[in-house]
Amino acid sequence: MIDALWASVLATFVLIIINAIYAWQNRQTVKEMEKARKAEYMPHLKAKLNWVAPTFLELEVTNFGKGPATNIKAEITFQPYEEKRPLEQSIMAPNESIQIFLPEGNTDKISEKSAKIIIKGEYSDIFGQVFKINETIDAKTFIEQTTRLRRIVWKRDITYEIRDIKKELRDIVYEIKGIKKELEK
Repeated sequence: MIDALWASVLATFVLIIINAIYAWQNRQTVKEMEKARKAEYMPHLKAKLNWVAPTFLELEVTNFGKGPATNIKAEITFQPYEEKRPLEQSIMAPNESIQIFLPEGNTDKISEKSAKIIIKGEYSDIFGQVFKINETIDAKTFIEQTTRLRRIVWKRDITYEIRDIKKELRDIVYEIKGIKKELEK
């Protein structure tokens, strides 16, 4: 009878250990699922410059994440002006943007002053996790790079346009010659 009692105690102890292992594995699975769910709804704010007109820029802040950004609080500093502007918004949906006019959006004046834009602040996701914003945009470099790129694209586009016009003129000349031959008959 004592052997049966010890066997029962040993079996119960083994079952407790097995249940503890299953409980631990289940907890790990729940943690991983929670991380995956949070990652699926993570916001990601990014600032960039946009051309509004051929000689005018604006700052655009966009949420590129899959989840909404909440409690957005940041400060935008425009250098060398040292002008500071708050950026506060309670919620920003995925793919939503905010446009902010620069103190001097004219590209000629920005290039003269070597302007930089600094954005510092924070925002949260729907789970309360806090993310930092810390970006610096060099407006003068942006203008130089995109202007060069626009010139390349423009030159290439005008080359194709001229080639197409030449082809159309050739076709018109052949049609006129054909009409002329028919009229001579």
